[in-house]
Amino acid sequence: MVRVLAPAKINPHLAVLHARSDGYHELCTFMVAIDLCDEVEARANDSGLVRVTVEGPQASVDVTSDQRNLAWRSAALMLSTARSLGLVSRDTGVDLRLHKRIPSQSGLGGGSSDAAAAWIATSRALELDESAELDAARDAALAGLGSDTVFFARAAATGAAWCTGRGEVVVPAPSPRGGVIALVTPSIPAPTASVYAALKSSLSRRAESPLSGSSGLPSLDPDAGFPLLAVTARSRLVNDLELPALSAIAGLQRWRTLLDEAGAGHFRLSGSGSSFFGLYDND
Repeated sequence: MVRVLAPAKINPHLAVLHARSDGYHELCTFMVAIDLCDEVEARANDSGLVRVTVEGPQASVDVTSDQRNLAWRSAALMLSTARSLGLVSRDTGVDLRLHKRIPSQSGLGGGSSDAAAAWIATSRALELDESAELDAARDAALAGLGSDTVFFARAAATGAAWCTGRGEVVVPAPSPRGGVIALVTPSIPAPTASVYAALKSSLSRRAESPLSGSSGLPSLDPDAGFPLLAVTARSRLVNDLELPALSAIAGLQRWRTLLDEAGAGHFRLSGSGSSFFGLYDND
């Protein structure tokens, strides 16, 4: 049995640059993995099938155990790749156990992280050696499953990266040093498609991609950790999807107002929502 952690993520910087001809949007985002994690366990079998069991406190009705689940699809792609390269037989399959702790449709990337972890866990369960060929196949397969999935594979060593394109072009970066992340996740699903539909023409004018930044907070000293002062934090964090999400997702604006009134006005939405996060010093 192989066990792989699938961490959630936050976006201290998310700029939507422009709409693309393929229907996606060009992004520049800094993502940081956090220690809220799903778990993916994999065991090879001789059925030739992918079989998934979902459990855990966030095993909601929209997290299925069939082909609609990104972890299932990722494991199936891993098997198909291994078969095409002659590394395993057609009778080789895998059993996955997915333990969900990351809420669905919360802007924390749980499904994408599960997909990356499923590929890695399946590869290890099949006892496949790492290679440039398999890495390239992994990145292509994961990019086809979702915009955030490549981040969780490519940035596993540091847990941080700048991502461009629609999110699948990943440049790993050092993780911010020190600091504490406070996370608030209302029980409100935030479908990404609904948020982008509300985005309309309110696109970022920040056309640059600050890939040379090392902390994800470009105007801060990278050795200083996360900011403590609320006014500093909010002015230096970017999320072009926050306002569209607040207008598109029923009930989310009430949480924004509650945070503001409770002295947590520096919290920002993660991705397309519905989670809010705040960054603090360790002190």
